[in-house]
Amino acid sequence: MQRYLTSAVFVILVALLGASAWLGDFSEALSWRFTAPLASGADRHQKPQFKRGFIFEQSPTSSVHAPSIVELSNGGFMAVWYGGTREGSSDVSLYASNLDPVSNHWSVPRVLMGRQRVANDLGRHIRKLGNAVLLSDGQNNVWMFFVSTSVGGWSTSAVNLSVSNDDGQTWGPVVRVASSPFLNVSTLVKGHPFFYTDGTIGLPVYHELLGKFGELLRMDTNGVVLDKQRMSKRRAAIQPDIALLTNNQMHAVLRNTGSSRVVLQQSSEDAGNSWSSISETQLPNPDAAVSVTAVRDAMVMAYNDTDDDRDRMALAMSRDKGNTWRKFFQLEKGGVGEDGEKDEFSYPYLIRAKNGVYHLVYTWQRKLIAHVSFNDVWIGNRLR
Repeated sequence: MQRYLTSAVFVILVALLGASAWLGDFSEALSWRFTAPLASGADRHQKPQFKRGFIFEQSPTSSVHAPSIVELSNGGFMAVWYGGTREGSSDVSLYASNLDPVSNHWSVPRVLMGRQRVANDLGRHIRKLGNAVLLSDGQNNVWMFFVSTSVGGWSTSAVNLSVSNDDGQTWGPVVRVASSPFLNVSTLVKGHPFFYTDGTIGLPVYHELLGKFGELLRMDTNGVVLDKQRMSKRRAAIQPDIALLTNNQMHAVLRNTGSSRVVLQQSSEDAGNSWSSISETQLPNPDAAVSVTAVRDAMVMAYNDTDDDRDRMALAMSRDKGNTWRKFFQLEKGGVGEDGEKDEFSYPYLIRAKNGVYHLVYTWQRKLIAHVSFNDVWIGNRLR
């Protein structure tokens, strides 16, 4: 037994050393700068706007989960999620729907990517599909990063990439993102991807094998990893979501899998090249995903405002770079559903569109995908 343990430790050490050498030549040449989102659309003369509904009224699958949303080049939006018999089942596929900018109606959900398609493209067995996130350059190109596993549970996942050149109508071959030169397992996505000024992509990821922690991957548009930065040494902080602030500052919020049951956060002063230690907010977290976006240095977060379940969801704002957070709206209140099961509202994903309108999607009872939109004027009224 001792011999096997020694061998395992040796393999891990070699993998870590190899990863360091693998990325060393790239990271020194990268420019760590990004362009912060503009405050366009935040007109004080606008009327308050708030709308809530669902992307579809009848799901094509019995279970849906983990939506994300992106603004497309035509001013519309595309949402993606995974659905099937249940989370982790072999019939799970990635589904999508588009919000038409003229009619303001969602399209009928369609299968975007199935397990067999992924297996064929990668030339390997795929057991299940999971979280997916989207990135658009505003010029018809959309990048989709998503999770798959070949063996085991989510802790042995890998991240894949497929690119569309027609605003998500068709998708190119699936490639596996090599986040490590050796094992390349235990990498998952949940937070927003973003562009650096040199055209490279920043992708927040997290790990659940041999520790739970977040990382920031830096890659080219083909998914080749150029650099990665571990975001913390804490082993109970996963699913980082990053808000882009001014002056190349970033702020991340994280799911807390530990015992303190509050939302975790950390910041970067150099566009993600290095990160502060993790601190605790005053907002509760029941070991559940959170999502954040920003305009200038004002951040809005969607989170489960309870420390023991996912049956409530709220919005909070920080105007001082995370030093304080103020809850300003209750989106969902807990209770028991018609089927006798406790409510679940989970996995929020929040963006701010170019016109200043926020769009939030989240899992609603594992049966529907909720969509909520609102603007800065509405937020200001709530904070009075």
